[in-house]
Amino acid sequence: MEKKKAIVTLANGGQVSWEEFSCWTENKQRMGLHPHAKGMSWGVSHSEKMRQIVKASYENGTRKTNWNIGGKNGMARALMTPVGEFATRKEAEKHYGVNADQMNDWIYKTRCNEFYYSKPLTDEERQKLRPGKKSVITPLGMFDSINSAAKQYGVSSRTIKTWIRSMRKDEFSFSE
Repeated sequence: MEKKKAIVTLANGGQVSWEEFSCWTENKQRMGLHPHAKGMSWGVSHSEKMRQIVKASYENGTRKTNWNIGGKNGMARALMTPVGEFATRKEAEKHYGVNADQMNDWIYKTRCNEFYYSKPLTDEERQKLRPGKKSVITPLGMFDSINSAAKQYGVSSRTIKTWIRSMRKDEFSFSE
């Protein structure tokens, strides 16, 4: 006699075995079956409201900063300078009191022997970090980059990426 495997159908239409589903946390199970934002449409005003809430919580100290900042960030690159190594480029900029453009000039043009990354990127790593511009399709038409779409809508590029991934994916997408 053949046993039937129990299958759980999630709200997004995906299916998982009961064995896998039963190993999930209570919260993951609930969100998989009944996501709180299913069917909601998010507009620019909502994004602006959320941005203000987050900004205020950082300013009044009630929101913790991300643990993945500075040298702890996996994408951070250590920078060698005349006074030693800095875990990130931003730390070196702060130490020398210069902006990103000036530091860029020192690293790549005028002071290459004094300012350089401890571990140079391979071509594969460089391509992964900087894949190039992606065109974005929006209700107002196609934009050649995320930043140009963000400028048109008066939001940050991060907001456009969020809209593409989840909040407004029926209206916003990357062009293929």
